Amino acid sequence: MKRVLYVFGGEKASGAEIVIERLMKNNQDEVESHLFIAPGNFAHNLQQLNKPYRITIVDQLKKLNRSSSGALSFYLKALSNYFVISYMVYKYIMRYKIKVVHANTIVPASYLLPAIFFSKIFSKKITWIWTDHDLKYYSALDNKLSKLCAKFYSITFVVSNAVKSKYKKSGKIEILYNGLEENSFSESLPLREIFRMEHSIINSQLVFLIAGAIGPRKGQLLLINVFKKLYVKYSNIILFIAGRFGEDDHDYNQKVRDELVDVNYIRYIGMVDEMNKLYNGCDIILNNSNIEGSEPLGTSIYEAMACGKVVVASRTGGTEEIVSHCEDGFIFEPENEESLFNQLEQIIVNFSELGNIKQQAKVKVSQKFNILTMKNKYNNFIAGLCIK
Repeated sequence: MKRVLYVFGGEKASGAEIVIERLMKNNQDEVESHLFIAPGNFAHNLQQLNKPYRITIVDQLKKLNRSSSGALSFYLKALSNYFVISYMVYKYIMRYKIKVVHANTIVPASYLLPAIFFSKIFSKKITWIWTDHDLKYYSALDNKLSKLCAKFYSITFVVSNAVKSKYKKSGKIEILYNGLEENSFSESLPLREIFRMEHSIINSQLVFLIAGAIGPRKGQLLLINVFKKLYVKYSNIILFIAGRFGEDDHDYNQKVRDELVDVNYIRYIGMVDEMNKLYNGCDIILNNSNIEGSEPLGTSIYEAMACGKVVVASRTGGTEEIVSHCEDGFIFEPENEESLFNQLEQIIVNFSELGNIKQQAKVKVSQKFNILTMKNKYNNFIAGLCIK
């Protein structure tokens, strides 16, 4: 059994941490996992759940805030972290005879570069891999670091072809699609009935949902404008907006709030923990990311497909790797109000005839975005790298 040390940053769980932890949990028969992780809610919850792997809290893995400190202070602290974390990881490798180190996202991956350089001289049998979940970086430094990681790590896993395309040299870049556990997201009539009863939704209403952080990149305002025009023609529709308001664009937030005043067919429901119930309670799930906010893959899309829902997504990022237009979902042009309106109107008019679309969506996820598919591909790559 291979021993793998995973290195996570981020005090709060994002999709990047959740999906790799899911892989760890479902790979116990093949891998003895160890975890280095930043302190915070995510780490605390993992400890409380008595996970079947050794957890080490590392303060230096906490995200550094460039805006709250001077440039000199930030870079000195970052430089210190490079050597402290690399030293801690290398020491741990030697103590527990770790064969593979897997860094998750760019910050932990870059922190381990000194350890990689050292190991290439003194411990050449260690395999170093990292996972890139980002379609693009908004920092020039992170862009440069990602190129260094792609060069010096044994392999770079990316979550989609869209992410892979940002690397000009792709010889050591491999796609590893995120995987869902079989029962985590699935079609459920009882959950559907509970949700619709809680929100006083009658059977004849078509329920639309957009889930994600409120902000320009997710396109809630454009969707609201389209939905108001649709409601003039089709009064049996209702839109739910789920997610937290972002902290970076107060003007946008206020515009969204203003658009929802005295409108009972568009409802903001805030953060939702029970996503499976939310998906099941709705009929059509939307992803309206704009071009700047392109999705590396689009978690809400394949989660909703697993629940047998009609999905509608903008043609950005990795969307077309999930959705085949008119086969298992629908795609429209991003930032194009007319394209979105026309697509939603077709779905409303023809909804009763979309049973095959929903069935094909479930089949797509079970074959392409299943945790067992992800696990098998991951283990095959690791085995091949460790033999070399």
